[in-house]
Amino acid sequence: MRKNFPISLVGLVATGVVFVLQVIPVTGIFLMFMLAMLWSVVLVNASMIGVAIEAIAGRVSRLWLLLPLAFYCGYWTVAALDHVALRDLTSRYDAANARVVTGFDPTRQALVVEREGDGAWLTQNFALPVAYSTNPDFLEGYLSNRMIESGVCAKVRGSRTLQAAFIRGVDFYDGDAVLGSRVEKRFCSLLIPEKPVLPIVVVGQEETKDFEKSLPVTRITTTITMPDGRRFELFGGVAAPFGWIPMPIMGCFLNSGAAGWDCSAGFKRNGFTPIVSGNTRYRRDSMVLAQALGLKPIATDDRLGSDSTIVLAKIAAIEEATLARQLANVDAMIADPVAKVTEWQVGVLANRPDVLASRADAVMTGIERAAAITGRSRYPERESGRILAGLAAGLPHDSFIALGPRLLSVYAGADDKHWLWEAEPLLRRLGDLGPDALPYLVNPRALLPSVDGAGIEGLCRVGSPARAVAEPILLAMWGKPDRLAYVEREAMYVSMRRVGISPPPIMEDTRNLFAKLQTDWNDISPSSPSSVCATDAERQARWARKHGGVFRRF
Repeated sequence: MRKNFPISLVGLVATGVVFVLQVIPVTGIFLMFMLAMLWSVVLVNASMIGVAIEAIAGRVSRLWLLLPLAFYCGYWTVAALDHVALRDLTSRYDAANARVVTGFDPTRQALVVEREGDGAWLTQNFALPVAYSTNPDFLEGYLSNRMIESGVCAKVRGSRTLQAAFIRGVDFYDGDAVLGSRVEKRFCSLLIPEKPVLPIVVVGQEETKDFEKSLPVTRITTTITMPDGRRFELFGGVAAPFGWIPMPIMGCFLNSGAAGWDCSAGFKRNGFTPIVSGNTRYRRDSMVLAQALGLKPIATDDRLGSDSTIVLAKIAAIEEATLARQLANVDAMIADPVAKVTEWQVGVLANRPDVLASRADAVMTGIERAAAITGRSRYPERESGRILAGLAAGLPHDSFIALGPRLLSVYAGADDKHWLWEAEPLLRRLGDLGPDALPYLVNPRALLPSVDGAGIEGLCRVGSPARAVAEPILLAMWGKPDRLAYVEREAMYVSMRRVGISPPPIMEDTRNLFAKLQTDWNDISPSSPSSVCATDAERQARWARKHGGVFRRF
């Protein structure tokens, strides 16, 4: 018997009910995690196809065929208009880009690319020895990018001094897919703070969101400015046409940026569809740029890195120049702790113990000057003092011990609000001065979370002579609830074992931390070297010894 309404319309009703339930935040959040926003894709299409089948089979009036016909024909008409608009835009952009010939010569000019990543990609895939990007974070104002043998990157990664000079070795991947790309093991990208010496060719980009008829597009205009002032424009970007399969998306989601519960309904578009033509899914605009610059493509197997000898000499020169600049700034801090300093970075100096040891007395003088200043704005001397204190903490053992009486003297004169209690590295190192440092290591300010409990490591460094003073303090901290993180427990566990205390089991140890601590650190005793007290560094060293390599964080 012919029915008045198709049963398949239940799919549309279900879609509406699910959408209403999503509008209500209480049920909507649960449905959001269930991906209910995507259910409408299946329900609506199944409903339309079901209605057509019922009408053809005669279960309902043939007039019901008009519903799926209107749905699909209307959708395909709009999708076709999108694709026609995209095709026309692609033709215009391709024609305009093909006319651009810049005359760029990488042997006589330096390429400065403002868009992050483009410079590195060009050095990896074209005959471009180096590319630069502007970067105001560095005194040089630029960051160079070269492809180099992976061994050079391994040397950079293994050197704290080079890391402190902001020289980086970065792996890169080959492939035109988010998944399935593979890392290039022969070469890496080397980033160095470096100003170009050749006349520069600047590549800038401007992005605007617009419509090409009804097609949403993000237009990207790339501007190439030559040293003689000539300017060229390249056109690209992405579009968002409708796909050929209707995908109605209906649902709500949590908008964390606007702190709201947002709902929407519409057909999914194929966003990030490249406008310019090409054979790849990504990097088409970069390919257009390479062609305009006249760069020669290099096959993956034919890659050649930069000359390692020349690059290593450049790295050494940058390290020495950075060291000289940091020494000058440190000397300025020592001379006047409230003077305005142009750069606060001292990482290269901190990782050059030979140079640092020669300045030990001067660094201590700067700490004393900064510690004694009162009655003026406290920020400059606070910052200078903390930097100098960090350098003092990095001194070789003998140089640090020689400063012991002077360091203890400044702590003896520091009130509870003094910046010395914020000097975390120095507080950790005070334990090397022996029992005389105990009054300062057990000061509540030295055990605060703001300095990561630096006094705990200091007590560990004192060793067994600290037991009488340290035992009640460490046991009281150890007895806190189980919410303490493993690294906090770790520092206390190692400290107790080195001062001669047997750590008791953790109460309510729901995470079984005590067993892990015993496994990792039960070899610690009062006879262990003080270096084990720096648990983070010791953990990394043990990992490296176990795995036969350098510990790296990913």
